[in-house]
Amino acid sequence: MLYRMEDGEKFIGEFVHYRLSGDAQSNTLYLESTPMCAEIAEKVRVAQKQRRGRVFSMVEIVFFGLGLMDAAKSQAVVEASKEVTPLAKYKTGEVVVCGEKEPAADKMIVLEDKQREFYREVETDAQGRLNLNKVLADQDRILQLTIRLASEPTKSLSFLYTPN
Repeated sequence: MLYRMEDGEKFIGEFVHYRLSGDAQSNTLYLESTPMCAEIAEKVRVAQKQRRGRVFSMVEIVFFGLGLMDAAKSQAVVEASKEVTPLAKYKTGEVVVCGEKEPAADKMIVLEDKQREFYREVETDAQGRLNLNKVLADQDRILQLTIRLASEPTKSLSFLYTPN
């Protein structure tokens, strides 16, 4: 028997976080969230018999016309002897999409402009929209906004707000 280790199937594990994506059109942000889960892989041990005597059967086939059925049967025996034993499941370190993209409803968003010392926390509506003209109605100047989730201070995007 020949034993070897192989990668088995990959599965979707537990929920990790939401990936936020979106679009901005005429001072309105459209935010969508996609659930992301950990990827789990499986290691398996494969045990399988080896074919022996192929050289001799090739000589018999060429010179005598014998051994053709023996070669076919030996291949069938090798395939039938294959045993797959699952050993362990482990996290691969990758995150994969594990659900449908949906509007980022009722998410707390932080808007800030550090140059002008502007800071405001706002919430998206049920469709994941944030109308900056309504939220920043008291601002009559151009703002270089840094927009981020209140729960994730490390990831942000920049947006140039121009009042209408």
